Amino acid sequence: MSDPILQQVERLQVLGRTPEAIATAESMATEWARQGQPLRAIALCRLLLQLEPAHVRTPRLLADLYAKPDAPGGTASAPGTGALPRVPLFSQLGRESFMSLVGVVEPRTFQPGQNLITEGEPGRSSFVLVEGRVDVVRQMEGGERRTLSSLGEGEFFGEIALVSESPRLASVVATQRVLALELHRTRVERISLKHPAVGETVRVFYRERLLANVLRSHPIFSALAPAQRQELAHIFELRTVEAGRVIIEQGQRGDGLYLLLQGQCTPLFRRPDGRETAFPPLREGDVFGEISLLLGQPASATVRAETPCHVLRLGREAFEQYLSSQPGVRAALMRLGTERLLHISKLLASGRAVHEGDQRV
Repeated sequence: MSDPILQQVERLQVLGRTPEAIATAESMATEWARQGQPLRAIALCRLLLQLEPAHVRTPRLLADLYAKPDAPGGTASAPGTGALPRVPLFSQLGRESFMSLVGVVEPRTFQPGQNLITEGEPGRSSFVLVEGRVDVVRQMEGGERRTLSSLGEGEFFGEIALVSESPRLASVVATQRVLALELHRTRVERISLKHPAVGETVRVFYRERLLANVLRSHPIFSALAPAQRQELAHIFELRTVEAGRVIIEQGQRGDGLYLLLQGQCTPLFRRPDGRETAFPPLREGDVFGEISLLLGQPASATVRAETPCHVLRLGREAFEQYLSSQPGVRAALMRLGTERLLHISKLLASGRAVHEGDQRV
């Protein structure tokens, strides 16, 4: 939303010329919607709803143009709008659900250097960028602050907050003036009571984007072509594991390949005399369970969730079927498994404690 339009509407409101402010905002939102700029139109639509809570023309127009046509309550796009872009999340909803979601997003502006999200704080909302750019920054274990990526218009981030109030994994900092739409989890939960499709669509949206992000950035899977990663994403299963639960039991046949998305797990090696040795904890992005699957052996260690965890699981049958056609991924997992077996052998031979920096189980 450009500053002149926003300032013009706000100035008219301050002057008490509310009908004129509403007409100006509606006219511009309609133009942006028909020009294929739905996020700008949604941001201005929210301003309209603040000026006139009973206003329905613009939300209906947006829904007619961008809601999912074949969903219950959905409608076909208006004539001549076949080339309009789909809006992630929003366009997966039918007409009424679309309008309800538009009604609860909150336009937010940030200046360069301001944090939209702060690492470590509880996550309660997600964002989509309407204008500007941001950097995703993480505090590394050595104290270094590292920029992981830069995001621009149309990018979503912070989606995990829509399903879980987990600590933020990174900070998001404005590098330009930013206009963003913020979506609060409590508001999504509230409208989901009336429109259950909203809650289910948000969960599917979160899962798909989380999978895509992990597979794109993980060193074992990043070499795959986008179509291959998309195929793999469909066969991974997202699971939530409560603290204290054993995910893999040493000596038992492994049931799948696991990728830790969030939380912390501890690998434990049980010696023949019954003593247990803890390996360095598994953290976000770590893979485990590959040894049993690749070598057809019982699991070489127990893996226990120390905190509530989100994991991706690829079952044994799907693992074998998929990796038979992906020699590069199989080779990478075989190298990882071999290094871990070597590490366990050294541990048995030396009896020394395991230190940070050792290969993880």
